[in-house]
Amino acid sequence: MEPVTLYRRLQQHLDRMPVGFPATVSGVEIRILRQLFTPGEAELALEASAIPEPAKTIHRRIKAGMTLAEVTDRLEQMAEKGLILRLQTKVGPLYGKLMFVVGFYERQLKRLTPELERDCRDYMLEAFGQAFHSKKTTQLRTVPVHKTIAIERNVATYAGLRGYVESSAGPFATMTCICRHGRELQGEKCRQTNLKENCLTLGMAASDMVRIGQARPISREEMLGLLDAADKEGLVLQPENTKNPLFVCCCCGCCCGVLTSAKRLPQPAEYFSANFQAAMDADVCDACGVCLSRCQMDALLDEDGDGRPAVDRARCIGCGLCVSTCPSGALRLVENPQQKVPPDDTRALYMQLLQERYGPWGMAKLAGRKLLGMKF
Repeated sequence: MEPVTLYRRLQQHLDRMPVGFPATVSGVEIRILRQLFTPGEAELALEASAIPEPAKTIHRRIKAGMTLAEVTDRLEQMAEKGLILRLQTKVGPLYGKLMFVVGFYERQLKRLTPELERDCRDYMLEAFGQAFHSKKTTQLRTVPVHKTIAIERNVATYAGLRGYVESSAGPFATMTCICRHGRELQGEKCRQTNLKENCLTLGMAASDMVRIGQARPISREEMLGLLDAADKEGLVLQPENTKNPLFVCCCCGCCCGVLTSAKRLPQPAEYFSANFQAAMDADVCDACGVCLSRCQMDALLDEDGDGRPAVDRARCIGCGLCVSTCPSGALRLVENPQQKVPPDDTRALYMQLLQERYGPWGMAKLAGRKLLGMKF
């Protein structure tokens, strides 16, 4: 198969995921795939499905005469390189294709080059950002830093990230933020923080990232300390959009691909799963300017020039960073009228994304393909 045709087929295969991998006029997505997948890996990735399967199921689709042992070995190598998903279960390992973000991009920490980072940034702005940002269900959600929610309030448990970590059985792990690492490869330093190792994972995600050498294990207390540090440094907390998140991103507005691409939208708040927004009492504000330096979404505007900013509701994502350090108490969080309840877990999240993308008839066809042992 010609290389261009091979990588185009892989792009189309990845584009069927819950969050697509769309084609572009520039062809930057093909350059990304060429840098990550060898032709042999691309061929095998074409046989992987969105739902993880045993190696023997994928082997049955192979027409190149590879043995089961060879297929299994290649899948293991690709999992180690972060190109496909590997799940360890009671019946053995299962393998499946990954989305671009959140997916195989974040797993390229040790393989990231200036060229790859440039292409990934260009792709986010050219086409992928439109596929990622949704007014329906999103991969990530925004939760307020814990100090901004009064304890006596009846806030749903999925909004209290510290409480979730405190009750989680773990394990816990942290890894270098690939967004800040990528910026440094481009010769740009983060303007918000010097912290780097604060991409946080829990449960089986933590175990998997530690196993492939992408993360280091930490204690529950260390993870809580990193959440506190994120508040101190002015970083937005974005866990997986589930009641039981497997990861938490601590994001800045200058490096994070999600935030930087969203800020280019006219009303970015519409594309975030957030149950709060900031509100300002101008009569109490003492014009100290602290909040202006901490807002990562440019949602605080001093239009009158008196140092007392107003909240732009179309841009505010309810992270609470402006509230937690407001010395006068002029800023507070208010609940959005329509509360968004996240799916229970990762599987439920991706099924909901698929349902919204393909509809009932499309889901019925996908279910039929799975019953027949076919990939999708």
